[in-house]
Amino acid sequence: MNKPQCADCGEYPVNHRAEWFSALVDSSLEPLFTFLDTISHRIWLFCGQPSFDWAALPLIHTLAFLHLGTIETAMDERMSTRAKLVWRAAETRHIALRQFLALGRFDGFSVFIARAQDGRMRAFEGIPRPERGMPASLAWVDDKAILKKRFLAAGIPVAQGRGCLTFHQAADTFRKVGAPVITKPNLGSRGRHSTVHLTNLDELKKGFRSAQQLSPWVVVEQELQGELFRVLLIAKKVVNVLRREPAHVVGDGVSTVHDLALRENQNPRRQGPTFHLLPTDGDEAREELARQGYAWDRIPPKGVMVTLSQRISRFLGGSTTDFTGRAHPDNLALFERIAETLDDSLVGIDFIIGDMARPWHEQKLCGVVECNSLPNIQLHSDVLYGPSFDVAGMLLDLAFPPQAAEQDGTR
Repeated sequence: MNKPQCADCGEYPVNHRAEWFSALVDSSLEPLFTFLDTISHRIWLFCGQPSFDWAALPLIHTLAFLHLGTIETAMDERMSTRAKLVWRAAETRHIALRQFLALGRFDGFSVFIARAQDGRMRAFEGIPRPERGMPASLAWVDDKAILKKRFLAAGIPVAQGRGCLTFHQAADTFRKVGAPVITKPNLGSRGRHSTVHLTNLDELKKGFRSAQQLSPWVVVEQELQGELFRVLLIAKKVVNVLRREPAHVVGDGVSTVHDLALRENQNPRRQGPTFHLLPTDGDEAREELARQGYAWDRIPPKGVMVTLSQRISRFLGGSTTDFTGRAHPDNLALFERIAETLDDSLVGIDFIIGDMARPWHEQKLCGVVECNSLPNIQLHSDVLYGPSFDVAGMLLDLAFPPQAAEQDGTR
């Protein structure tokens, strides 16, 4: 019998105990990792960054021989969506792949070994990075509390708040920054166990306990105002700006909320596996409607967005809309400055802003929610409203750039 899916994890459930222990270890050892990464980064800058790709193939064969994992040489339907995107992009480019699965698990840690037709090889975890070597920021970019401190020092807009170990600290932070606030695990991704619109201590306690299931430290911060955008940067340049929306309908001035949801559910793109149906009943949707002053039988004005959930999850009916061409140049410049601050050639930024078409510095309570060192490329590879991008293909092209002989036609 399958275990019931955790509603707070959304479409990407994880083992709570494993995540909690991992967050404890990562946060406790972060000062040591930062020191070692800083030293190694300086050595690499002086000596040149070494390549360990040549050692990856014998290493994974050794691990497989010791029954610590398995090696896949062809795409399997049990693989993650991200892995399938990498496999398909490699096939179209005639790049041979091997994927090592730790303990033979398709949902666990994996390493790819990619070999181009000319013999060049790259080893990478999850998705290929545009450049070899690891930037120093990888030691802290996924830690939301540390990221907040570093960005504030760099003049990059972020929400006020901090990481809290106890509810007493959380309550103190709540009083200082003011309602509404959000809570989320200090380490984590995909919005798992994040709670928004917290306006009193009882709600704060519920959100704090939810986040504590995945991390001993919980970030409590002011709730930024506006819409959530995911910005993908490759080689420190903006590639895609997506608006991520919770399950919602947009009023036409004549239809009820319920009728609008039923009509949107006729969209063939919402029949899965990426995008799912909007809810048409249930306590969560009813409570979210009541929070906005609506009910299922109310008729919203034309053009007004009415949300059916607080959580931005495609599993719960969420959607994505391309905004790349509508982003203000000042906002694009800010995103590229963030990539420069991280000194990273591959980064995903979650950013909240009221109007992406207006400069960020003219708007209040906008800023970075978090950054991701291993961006969710599925978001950009399958967009509900707007063009989709072959992100895996773009990254493979950068991992295997044309050689000089190919570029000038010489041998």
